[in-house]
Amino acid sequence: MKVAVLYYSHKGKTAFYAREIAMYLWSQGFSVSLSAVSDFNRDKLKGVDFLISGCWTCGWFVVNQHPHQKWIEFSKEIAGIIPPERTLLFTTYKFRTGSMFSNMKKALSIPKSFPVYELKSKTGFLTGKDKLVLNRFTNVSPLK
Repeated sequence: MKVAVLYYSHKGKTAFYAREIAMYLWSQGFSVSLSAVSDFNRDKLKGVDFLISGCWTCGWFVVNQHPHQKWIEFSKEIAGIIPPERTLLFTTYKFRTGSMFSNMKKALSIPKSFPVYELKSKTGFLTGKDKLVLNRFTNVSPLK
């Protein structure tokens, strides 16, 4: 099965987290493509089974969190190519993620009420809990 891990990073923490995600999935036997959104061609999504996409959390310290504009523009271009149930969103943050995930879903034209898998990291390191989420996501089991 093929997985595309796409990210927009500002200072490197999000890129590091994306690599952690990609390496874990690769170690589980997936064919993984890792790319910054600025280097990615949407045609490469053909044949991809899972989309994992994320960026760092922009906004004020505790309110108005949102994805970076470059990630939003890219996401609008690829919206609908991969079904929402096969999409996982991730972010890195300093204080809070706030409305980050609902804004990410909006950019990808995923209904607000539709449950998608989410990962968030303050450090950029993949945790055991993150690995469990990735395992559930790639098994395509329903969210509870």
